[in-house]
Amino acid sequence: MPSGADDEKTATLTPLRRHRQGCEVADGGAVATEESVMWFVTVTVSGPPADTDSVRSSLERLSAERPFVVSARYSADRAEVRYWDESDEVEVAVSQALRMWRDHALTARLPRWRVVGVEVVDRETARLRWDKAGEPQVFVLGEIRRMDSCD
Repeated sequence: MPSGADDEKTATLTPLRRHRQGCEVADGGAVATEESVMWFVTVTVSGPPADTDSVRSSLERLSAERPFVVSARYSADRAEVRYWDESDEVEVAVSQALRMWRDHALTARLPRWRVVGVEVVDRETARLRWDKAGEPQVFVLGEIRRMDSCD
């Protein structure tokens, strides 16, 4: 798993979407802008069991359609998609995460599952976790693999 300076490749993947707060004119005509933050997002979905080959194919289509996917894990009744997002506020990243599966359901032919979990952490927190043992690791960017319980 990337850690420290080595995760720069991961962090520079095209995020789900860029959202920058507009410039505002402050008193005296000065222009103020806010820097965007990179958020590491994990969306977990679940639903009725489906053929695992079909689930994998759907996740591959999602990854091809939106190259923001860092990794995905799946089983017959659950999937976890991890990606980077860039926005000014965590609320924007959370809102986008809650819509991600539904927004791509038709085009990627995703299973009719619902979001059962969302986690959004900043880049520093993600790095700290990668240094800890026991966290799900990404060995290859864009990897799609079965969850351990399915092996």
